[in-house]
Amino acid sequence: MQIKIIFLIFILLAVISAGNSHAQKPSSRSKHTSVKTSEDIPHKTVWQKLIWVHRSAVLKITKERPVKYDTAYIRSFYKRLVITIPFSTRFLDFSLIDLKSGNKLKFAPNFQYNLGISISSRWASFIVNTGVKAFNDDIKGKTRSQDYQLNLFGRKFTTDMFVQNYKGYYILNSKSYNNYLSDQPYNVRSDVNAFHIGVNSYYIVNYKKFSYGNSFAFVEQQKKSAGSLLLGLYYSFFEATGNPSLVTAPFRSSFDSLAFIRNGQTHNFGLNIGYIYTFVFKKFYVTTSLVDGIGGEQVVYKRDDNSAFHQFAVGPEKLNVRLGLGYNIGRYFIGTMGMYDYFFSRGKLNPTFDYSFGKFMVYVGYRFSILNGKYFTN
Repeated sequence: MQIKIIFLIFILLAVISAGNSHAQKPSSRSKHTSVKTSEDIPHKTVWQKLIWVHRSAVLKITKERPVKYDTAYIRSFYKRLVITIPFSTRFLDFSLIDLKSGNKLKFAPNFQYNLGISISSRWASFIVNTGVKAFNDDIKGKTRSQDYQLNLFGRKFTTDMFVQNYKGYYILNSKSYNNYLSDQPYNVRSDVNAFHIGVNSYYIVNYKKFSYGNSFAFVEQQKKSAGSLLLGLYYSFFEATGNPSLVTAPFRSSFDSLAFIRNGQTHNFGLNIGYIYTFVFKKFYVTTSLVDGIGGEQVVYKRDDNSAFHQFAVGPEKLNVRLGLGYNIGRYFIGTMGMYDYFFSRGKLNPTFDYSFGKFMVYVGYRFSILNGKYFTN
């Protein structure tokens, strides 16, 4: 809560600073042009020395650089603070698959829709939820989660990082089993915990004409339709735990005893290859992306009888899908976007996991000019 309060205060100060920048006099702009390096920034008084490091960092970030993209295709807003108000949901779900019987249990969290505040800068984008939630369904149980997703957007490379921890699931396909006789539509498993940490990285081949930041960070604008081949790497660690097992009554009779897993872990890593394209029509845009990943998988299971299983497999796949739809109105913009990653396990002899994660949101945003000339000289 304290972190959220500090973040909201920072946003308020940024907005106030933006208002000041619009009201600055032409002479203040000319003063900024005389500041070429950090040594030009005043650092005589105590106050100037205290904020000299911050001013130097801001100068480094916002300094003029050679243009490395086609300005006929891309417009940059890297000197502006982009603030977005998103209404979003995030998720981490998985399936336990018994290859011997052909049965599976689909574990899903009780989705929570949150009102948040997103900040995007030249390289990074992240969201802080305000705590305002909606559309929580009580019949699916209670899910407690910590879900952190950071997106780094460069001209040539983009990287997504995830840390997710979910406690409390329900079994989505409970009614597909004849021996599930409850009046409730779902079997609620408050004991089930899932943890995931992962990273995806892509090289944007057509980086001079295609902007990743148009649809997913809003720090640039795609002026003409363009696309790009994506090449990269991925790593993901997933762990699921149930007490005494992920498979409990009344489903145990439908599964082989090898599926009575108390704790399961998977390490997935490999290569990404795919394509992304943004179609632009006047002020509207639509972005679609499909990336396939193929590599290796290391699995480690511990069952409720304390037996263990280890396996390494080559060939498991992952699929990454992205979709963005938006409308630019100068500094204002509105839209919706979603990201979805799905991991296909390829175990042959023992039960295995498929799992997926991602986010979806609708948003409205504004690009603020936050620097005035006096910032570097006072």
